[in-house]
Amino acid sequence: MTIYPIITSRKIEDQLLKLHYEIEELEDELRSAQASERGLENGQPDYVSNLQSNLQQKTFEKFQIKLSISSRLAAALALANGKAQAHTICADRLISLAHECEDLFEARGIRVKNRPGGIVHFRPAGKRSPHSQIGRSITTYVVMRRVSDGWRLVHAERDFCYVNQREFREITVQPAAHKDIVRHATRGFRG
Repeated sequence: MTIYPIITSRKIEDQLLKLHYEIEELEDELRSAQASERGLENGQPDYVSNLQSNLQQKTFEKFQIKLSISSRLAAALALANGKAQAHTICADRLISLAHECEDLFEARGIRVKNRPGGIVHFRPAGKRSPHSQIGRSITTYVVMRRVSDGWRLVHAERDFCYVNQREFREITVQPAAHKDIVRHATRGFRG
């Protein structure tokens, strides 16, 4: 069984969101502790230093989680891209593409339970040129699959795109998701 790199995961995003709120809470607490310390000559330096160390620890933990996801994706994409970097897909672009597709599914009215099984084929656009030049650039062609808790990278390969070529995005959904799209599009109409 092949294990695909994680692009997005609800479990990991919930963990990052929890850390984000903890960091904000610690920052607020640290600001109020430092403000009250200014008024007192004998503040609590141990309390402030503990808050600062907790803040640094939570920030580092959040950074490590993000790095672990993007490093796995970057390794898979680097294997496909080789040395090319100009018109290829990076890990951050792949994550934002997954979020765009999730937003598109939501805008089309696909229920969350019917989203798994959706497949996205994507290749970015070629470089823009006002003059009709002939040439091609190395790019990346990716295939992503929607699973129950997020998106996974199924396939990444080196591809070519030509000057002024449009981006290619093809989304395939399950029959239940297709019914949701039709239901959402025809809401309010009677036949």
